[in-house]
Amino acid sequence: MRRLPYPCLLLLGCALLAPALLSLAREPARALAAARGPLDEARACKPQPPVEAVLQQVAAEDGAVELAFRVTPRPEAGALDFFLELPEGAEVLDGSVSGSLPAGSAGTGELRVRLRLPVGVPARALLHVRGALQGAAGEPVALRRALTWGQPAPGGRALALVDPHTGVTERLVEAPARHVRGAR
Repeated sequence: MRRLPYPCLLLLGCALLAPALLSLAREPARALAAARGPLDEARACKPQPPVEAVLQQVAAEDGAVELAFRVTPRPEAGALDFFLELPEGAEVLDGSVSGSLPAGSAGTGELRVRLRLPVGVPARALLHVRGALQGAAGEPVALRRALTWGQPAPGGRALALVDPHTGVTERLVEAPARHVRGAR
């Protein structure tokens, strides 16, 4: 009985297997790269809001709170006006609560305002941004961000959240809602 040349078969198998494995290793990367192209292009086409606005509390001490806010327009935004609407009885200790940005501006950067809020009553500060898109349409742009302090209105379940950065406890209230059909 003749013996099969195992060393030859082993070498032949390795010679055929190595290119197949290399081919499989390259194909997923190539397929993934081909699949990512249209996906990235589709994400790039997703409409973005013409303005980004951020309002947050950064400090609280001695009965005063410090707010930081910024307004960042995208290239399609025209001239913008912004202002903080403060709760009744609030006192501005330091900083500006309003301003404007010309068309094509890079944004405000971070602005800070120190306030003394009324004691014992719920309070809310609102950042309003208003303007129009550039171009013939001149479509209006309006944006609002809010911060609230104080006890929630009674009548719903409340959830207390602690901000990990500032340590401020925030209460969220579940408000009852009812679906109402439109006019028939």
